[in-house]
Amino acid sequence: MQVTSVHSVCPHFVVFLTKKQGQHTFQAKSLKMVGGSRTGVHLVLGFLIGCILALFFMSNQPATEIMAAFSSDCRKSVDDLRNVEALEATWQEGREYKDVSEHWEVHQDTMPSSPPNQDATPKVVRSRFAATELGTRERLMVTVMAESALALSINTTLGRHVPRVHLFADSSRIDNDMAQLTNLSPYKLNGQKTHTMVLGLLFNMTVHENYDWFLLVKDSTYINPFVLLRMIETMNWNEPVVMGEEAEDGSGRCRLDTGVLLSNPAMQTLIQQRHTCNMLAPESDNDQLAFEKCIQIATNLTCRPIHQGVRYEVWRGAERADSPAAHDSIDEWRHSKQFSRALAVPRLLSDADAAALHDYFVRVEMARTDREIAKMEAELVRLAEEESQETGEPISWPPALPPYAKPPNRYQVPTWEYFTMTEIFKSETNQNVRRLEGNDFDDVAEVVVAARQQVESEEPELEFVQLRNGYRVFDPRRGMDYMIDLIYRKTIQESPENPQENQESQENLKELTIEKRVHVSRMIANTQLMNQVPYVKEDTDVTIVVPVANENEVLPARKLLARQARLCLSPSEEARKTRVVIAVFPEVDIRSITYMSNDMEELKRRCKRSALETDILSVRKEWSNFHEIGQGTISAAALDDAVDRYGTNTIYLLLSPHSDVQKEFFDRIRINTIKHYQVFFPVPFVEYHPTISGMEMSEKRSTREIGIRNS
Repeated sequence: MQVTSVHSVCPHFVVFLTKKQGQHTFQAKSLKMVGGSRTGVHLVLGFLIGCILALFFMSNQPATEIMAAFSSDCRKSVDDLRNVEALEATWQEGREYKDVSEHWEVHQDTMPSSPPNQDATPKVVRSRFAATELGTRERLMVTVMAESALALSINTTLGRHVPRVHLFADSSRIDNDMAQLTNLSPYKLNGQKTHTMVLGLLFNMTVHENYDWFLLVKDSTYINPFVLLRMIETMNWNEPVVMGEEAEDGSGRCRLDTGVLLSNPAMQTLIQQRHTCNMLAPESDNDQLAFEKCIQIATNLTCRPIHQGVRYEVWRGAERADSPAAHDSIDEWRHSKQFSRALAVPRLLSDADAAALHDYFVRVEMARTDREIAKMEAELVRLAEEESQETGEPISWPPALPPYAKPPNRYQVPTWEYFTMTEIFKSETNQNVRRLEGNDFDDVAEVVVAARQQVESEEPELEFVQLRNGYRVFDPRRGMDYMIDLIYRKTIQESPENPQENQESQENLKELTIEKRVHVSRMIANTQLMNQVPYVKEDTDVTIVVPVANENEVLPARKLLARQARLCLSPSEEARKTRVVIAVFPEVDIRSITYMSNDMEELKRRCKRSALETDILSVRKEWSNFHEIGQGTISAAALDDAVDRYGTNTIYLLLSPHSDVQKEFFDRIRINTIKHYQVFFPVPFVEYHPTISGMEMSEKRSTREIGIRNS
């Protein structure tokens, strides 16, 4: 709001008072008297009175202040009124600023706290499986239209080799054996064709599980899984293609009884356009013909017997009605190369046909694998010879395996284990000779059989006697190597000195003993991670057991507690849990036990920051007379009671009352001791100068063992 008033009390000047947004400004301008000004004096006076009334009723400031401002301004000199900036500065000096921020209240909205045991950070929503996120999928799915019990045989032969086999069957044809299958999807036709129900089920399945290739086949057709897998590994799946055997009428559709192989784009088109089959396919066609026409109509693709240089091979040896069953004709068919590389064999009559065909194709695949292995071995030998000529080093055996690793020093030379059929000599600290049994016996027996087969294949006239000895060593790059010494017997006939003697006489026969050394290598076929790998942790709980068998060991035990208290006063804070247990035998006086209890309370008070626990353990009375036998029995009794009381979730440190340990000693214990796997026996310094140990001469004892027992 802006209001302007004109005041003419000062001659030749008009003062404009402007109020804009609660502020007053003054502007002075010089006006010249013009003629006829008296005629408008009434108009000016009325306008002036109206402005004054408006300022009086609508201004935030009282009218007295406004009139005082007008009077004070008129009394100023003319020179000051000409300087507008000086006038505004004067007005600013008269204003008062009031701070009203002290009455404000700050309202801060608190964020809602997350529930307990729940991370408040936002989580990224990802797919459940990595394969879904990365877009990877299985290579093949075989869809079998089950019509009889032959579907069980097809499921057995194919299920071991292909990633996925799924059966679709009319609910009216499912028997008890077929109902036990977990990969069976039943359906009811309700007057519809088979392809309508099967394609609808496939559409639901492929929403979550997709494959590169789909094979549609009837249960009366045997599919060679080895040829099928080689086909899909050779061809590219991203091109829409329908492979199979063309129909005889030349329509371009594939025959369903010999199988139809569809790529992923072709299958997606088929299940998306499956509704067009009901409109274009005639109702008079049978289920097989309707399915074949549906594939052709929905995909708009012609059947291809050859794709990317790969042929869809079909063997029709049992096509004629008078031909024998497949399992009776395999001996005749196996002479044909086309039968050995066939993918589909239609018209199976029984389970025996499927089993016989599968056994034959398994033998064919094994022979093919053996030929590839022999070819690869010859190639490896050739490459090894070329490398040996270039480097000048001898050829390693077996081919393609690295030679024996050269040890960096004499301390890391590999150790060969010597064995016979009854004993084995291992490189162990406490015991070298062990009986050959368990896994070691099975290993040696298998290696001896392999060595005998190699020798007897080269010299069949030899007669095996026994294993003399053998050696074995493990190399992580090569596996296990064996040196087997075998004893053989060979019978020869000596030439007689007198030619007239009977050459067939048994006296001319002589037995020779021949020794053969065979090098056998057991290569590493695969590796497997251990479920529970032994490891160490630096924060493992330690229970210190100090046995006190008599009164002579009370004072050394109390000094041990005092030294332990000094370790707790170190500036570094200890967060690992340590428990000090004094195992007291019945021969110790009750007053000595009280003194040690007081010392342990003081130790616990000083070691409050390090979470130290203390306890007095009374050894059972049945151990009371065992201390006469030896110190080892006393330690065993103390440890036995300690394990029974504190459990097996900690490691136990057995200390003599005369021992003197430092803080680093407990770190060595935690690093070198593995629960349920490794025991640590540190070598103590004994019989040394008492000044170094901090003991008095009277406290010096004979050799004391310090040991760690791990439960």
